[in-house]
Amino acid sequence: MERLLMTLFLILTLNACSQAGNKETAMAGEMPAPSMEAEKMADKDEFRYDDQSGEENRDQSAGKPEVQRQIIRTGNLRFQVDHVKQSSTRVEEIVARFGGYVSGMTLTNTSYQISNYFQIRVPASRFDSLMNALEGEALFVNSRSTNTQDVTEEYLDIETRLKTKKEVRDRYVDILRNKAKTVEEVLKAEEAIRVLQEEIEAREGRLRYLKDQVAMSTIDLEIYEEVTYQPEPKTFKRTFVGRALTGLQNGWEAVVTLVIVLVNLWPFLLIIGVLIWQRKRIFRFRKRNPK
Repeated sequence: MERLLMTLFLILTLNACSQAGNKETAMAGEMPAPSMEAEKMADKDEFRYDDQSGEENRDQSAGKPEVQRQIIRTGNLRFQVDHVKQSSTRVEEIVARFGGYVSGMTLTNTSYQISNYFQIRVPASRFDSLMNALEGEALFVNSRSTNTQDVTEEYLDIETRLKTKKEVRDRYVDILRNKAKTVEEVLKAEEAIRVLQEEIEAREGRLRYLKDQVAMSTIDLEIYEEVTYQPEPKTFKRTFVGRALTGLQNGWEAVVTLVIVLVNLWPFLLIIGVLIWQRKRIFRFRKRNPK
């Protein structure tokens, strides 16, 4: 009897374990696959993170200082004044007051107008102020114009190329000092250094010019004064002796010209001479032997 009870107990235990295992398997099969939703959520979170990172990068970029623009400014101004001489003095004083200088000046006189042309260099920060101050000397402004040229790109390009070429030159110098063993290697290194140095000096010269043009603006100024019409003075009348000497000179030049012409015509003169000589010979023959 005890054996029968033990056998029934074991059968019931095994059956219960089997049903529990099947239930767990069924529950596992009924659970939805989380991959799609999880991936979507992960993508959304990643996108959100990238977006925040992009905003942080933009904030950092916005915090960086902007490149300083390199601008060349020039101006042209033409106006009428009462007296050119007095106004010219005042122009020089005004230019000096604004920290500039006159780099060139040309005074011209005609029968109806006196003009003075100035080329002025002034610090770029005072360009507009000087233009306005100069205009204050005008009775009538004929023209005023300004021009700006942005050379930032060229400026930065030259700086970058200069840095690169200097680094390459320094490497060649190091090769020349420490690694070149043969005469050929030394000559090649020296030639490379020479070429690079010429290019560096040329670009440095261009960079200095741009810096000067950016730092100092240029103004071309013309002031003029209207005057009563005055006819041009007559040509000075020459004396008799002067006219006689001129006549002798002209006569001698005519003789020289004639001789040169005759020398150029010598073949034709030779043919004409032969024809004349032949004609005279025939005439003499007929005269001696009349029919």
